[in-house]
Amino acid sequence: MHTLPNLLMSKRCLHVFHRSIIQSKCNSRLAHCNTLSQLNSSPQLRPFSSLPARIATPVTASISSQPAFLQFARTQLRNATHRDLLRFRYSSSRRPPRRPNWLDSINGNVIFVAIIAINAGVFLLWQGAKSTYQTTRDPTLWIFFRNNFLVNWENITSGRVWTLITSCFSHQDIEHALFNGLSFYFMAPGVMQVLGNSRFLGLYFLGGIASSMTSLVWNRFYKHESISSHGASGAILATIAFYACAFPRTTFLIFFVIPCPAWAFLPGILAFDVYRSVTDARTTTDTAGHVGGMLSGIGFFLWRVALRR
Repeated sequence: MHTLPNLLMSKRCLHVFHRSIIQSKCNSRLAHCNTLSQLNSSPQLRPFSSLPARIATPVTASISSQPAFLQFARTQLRNATHRDLLRFRYSSSRRPPRRPNWLDSINGNVIFVAIIAINAGVFLLWQGAKSTYQTTRDPTLWIFFRNNFLVNWENITSGRVWTLITSCFSHQDIEHALFNGLSFYFMAPGVMQVLGNSRFLGLYFLGGIASSMTSLVWNRFYKHESISSHGASGAILATIAFYACAFPRTTFLIFFVIPCPAWAFLPGILAFDVYRSVTDARTTTDTAGHVGGMLSGIGFFLWRVALRR
């Protein structure tokens, strides 16, 4: 009979010991969760190192920031990016940080200005080729640009596959060059700040190549026409599509005036270009190339999301 109190006391000790173990485990889990929340609260995106003089100050990542307003006609684009939305649920325990390559070590302004300078230089050379042909009737320079800076079925089948890319830096008309230049000026810095230099260039060239190939296939096998295409619209629309997918609450200003949320702007302009590609046979705008550029931007965004999961 004396063993019963001892047994009860041992059960009580075991119970108290068990509760202490559970309490210590809970405390360790809470400490681990606090550590993870501190890690996740720090911005994971690489900031844009410096800005052009015409752009406002860089964006600071903040979860409590208000919906962004992308203002094409103003210089506040850099304050309008919701960079925290592009973390894609990144966890340091899943994937180690990516090592920066030599492209990401370059000042972002260099790449930004270089793309604008190449487009401007090719445009001026086009004007020189036109002027030379009109004054001297010598078509040599004109033929060179036609064969190397326009994408069409003849150039591709002749082995000039580089026109898939060079055509994305080619503009003949001043209106076309200015509109694409302004779109790039206001859109590219925000996307470059989010992705970094190397990924931005990957998106830009992906959009340009996808636009050229879509134009080739559409005009060859649907319209059954030999049409030459050029312009940076496909590459720029790829960056716009990526930005709209990443920041759906951003407001775009259509024609610099009409406000439209990104979640409505992207499907609206995509549907409009698809409709024009199918129905409008007299247009001089390569709407099929626009569609290819936007789809590549959407695909690039989905790919980035899949990598972060």
